[in-house]
Amino acid sequence: MLTRFGFKRKRTANYLPEIQEMARELFGEDVDLSDNTPLGKMIYLQAQQRAEDNEELEQVYNARFVDTSEGASLETNVMRVITRKRWIKATGEVIVNLDKGAKINIGDLFRTKYNVYFKALEAIDAVEDGNYRLSVEALEYGAIGNVEPNDISIIVNPQSGINSVTNQDAFFNGQDEEMDEELQDRYYESLGKLGSRRIESIEANVLDEVEGVRAAVVIENDTNVEDADGRPPNSFETVVLGGLDKDIAMAIFRKKGGGIRAYGSTIFTYTDNRGIVHEIGFTRASTVTVYVKVYIKKGNQFPINGDDLVVAQIVKYIGGTYNNELYPGVGMSKDVVCTKAEARVLSIEGVDDVRVEFSTDGISFEPRNVVIAFPEVAETDESKIEVMNLV
Repeated sequence: MLTRFGFKRKRTANYLPEIQEMARELFGEDVDLSDNTPLGKMIYLQAQQRAEDNEELEQVYNARFVDTSEGASLETNVMRVITRKRWIKATGEVIVNLDKGAKINIGDLFRTKYNVYFKALEAIDAVEDGNYRLSVEALEYGAIGNVEPNDISIIVNPQSGINSVTNQDAFFNGQDEEMDEELQDRYYESLGKLGSRRIESIEANVLDEVEGVRAAVVIENDTNVEDADGRPPNSFETVVLGGLDKDIAMAIFRKKGGGIRAYGSTIFTYTDNRGIVHEIGFTRASTVTVYVKVYIKKGNQFPINGDDLVVAQIVKYIGGTYNNELYPGVGMSKDVVCTKAEARVLSIEGVDDVRVEFSTDGISFEPRNVVIAFPEVAETDESKIEVMNLV
């Protein structure tokens, strides 16, 4: 039953004397209510059924609260702050050594010594002897696919011309579905961050939850006067690169506190289910296009598709699009550093030496860093990167 202290569940032992008393009022004080009589058995069954109904009512009541809910009810209770992490298959790249004419088909299998299987996501037709990079995906969902370097070493169905397989890098993006207890813990952890550092929470929500966002930063004006950059009192400005206006605005709205203005040059208007109109502002970041010349000295182990790997590493470091996939890169207001780009290229097998030169106009190239101001984000793509031999 519902009391001032919450729901207090009644059990069979609580209902039994109540129903027995009703029976005595109806049939007389001398009625036989022992367990051996038909009436006594019926009364016990009645008390047991009421207790089971009360247990279900208790579950309905508890479904309203994060601590006592589970499953779909728990997800509903925390959805304003976080969502449950779902099953994800681990993915990554392996290196396959192939003879000329050998083929890898989509779906071909490889495994670890402890029988974690991976399938090829693309086909390869070797044009000459050498090493080729191949994208693979775990057959099973979950963290079981998160393997250490060189764990994938066995070709499940050996074929002529396929000599070896290995993964140079660890796979770490496989994910188990979050248990109720883990979801509850993360919810309260998020609340702690939300209460103490709401700005970081807004920034993280835009980056994590909005598709297509490459960079985001939040600047707060928690004073009672307008700041030097024109932000109103008690406001914050979210500077974003990428993503749709509506998605960005709603990610901000879900995390911002009441009475705090979301300021910016782009305004999105949202009407809630009570008919209240909210204006959510944010500002679009500008991009600095970076052109790159990469001079490399190639060793004997340099792979057949090595030039493509060089381009991929540069795009992943700076940020931008490679092979129709968007990479965040260095992020908002972060300089593009020559030595860091060179380190990415040197991580490729067979690269003995490297020199990287940058340009912002595509004409004048120099081996010096590109300074990125606020609110700017560096950006490049495969058409702006040239790979040449180092003399």
